[in-house]
Amino acid sequence: MQPYYRPSTAGDAEILAPKLRKQDVEEVWASHGLTPIAALVTSQTNSSESHTIIASDGEVIGMFGVVDDGAVGVPWLLTSDRLPEVAREFLPQSREWVERINQDYLVLTNYVDVRNRSAQRWLKWLGFKFVRVVEEYGYEKKPFYEVVRI
Repeated sequence: MQPYYRPSTAGDAEILAPKLRKQDVEEVWASHGLTPIAALVTSQTNSSESHTIIASDGEVIGMFGVVDDGAVGVPWLLTSDRLPEVAREFLPQSREWVERINQDYLVLTNYVDVRNRSAQRWLKWLGFKFVRVVEEYGYEKKPFYEVVRI
């Protein structure tokens, strides 16, 4: 079976939470003071669209979506360390998805931890611009980049 993504279902967050990448665990704690399960459930619940990434062996290895904030969309992605295994398939699909949702919103925006280099590379590849560094962002008052895609 090829890796793919599908609409998220009840239980996906519980499956993924204990497997989240260290960088994602640190980022959701620093930004919102949330545990992995709380970050995933909150993101899924608040999203107008939420998807789950499935590896070729059927394992849940990531979730992503977009929170609708009027004319602004707030995309998010939380994954396990297995995401690089499906990068060849996922990268083009993620670009198509971002281009599609960007048609529904004037602006896509979010914040990314300055320590999360892999997320920064992915966001740049998707066409996000790094607007500024917020030196004391979120729950832990850590430096985060504000990113925007118009």
